[in-house]
Amino acid sequence: MQPTAHPDEFRGALASWASGVTVVATRLDELLYGITVSSFASLSLDPLLVLVCLDNTNRLARMIQNSGRFAVSVLAEGQAEIARWFAVSGREPVPAFDQFGTIEMSTGSPIIAGAVAHLDCELERIVAGGDHSIVVGRVLGAASDPLRQPLVYFRRAYRTPRLD
Repeated sequence: MQPTAHPDEFRGALASWASGVTVVATRLDELLYGITVSSFASLSLDPLLVLVCLDNTNRLARMIQNSGRFAVSVLAEGQAEIARWFAVSGREPVPAFDQFGTIEMSTGSPIIAGAVAHLDCELERIVAGGDHSIVVGRVLGAASDPLRQPLVYFRRAYRTPRLD
């Protein structure tokens, strides 16, 4: 059996993978909750599926399980403060994200206004994945703004890529 990488080595290696920054959010009853997520990917074109990976200690996976819906907002340059706010642990669900503009599509899940892109999803399934839950969503609606640039997370910092 091969030696296992040390968790700090693993984190350092993954920090070298530049990724987009998303806020994944849901509405359960009259409360909203969302978190910053970098583990997001497309899964299938037929049917239209995406996946997000959520730490099992975070309440979002349970809230999505109960609501059956969620939205993914791909953040734009200039939205690093939004990413930082949603990255704070220990927050409670709230009736509204008053400090940020939001929009809604068919599921009623909150979408961050001004995002590069967003996806409105219904829950397809949740799969166990170690200390995370892999949340698979069926995309009901999607939109993007080709004039906006993305926010990127690289080596533990938010950055704006140079796109030529």
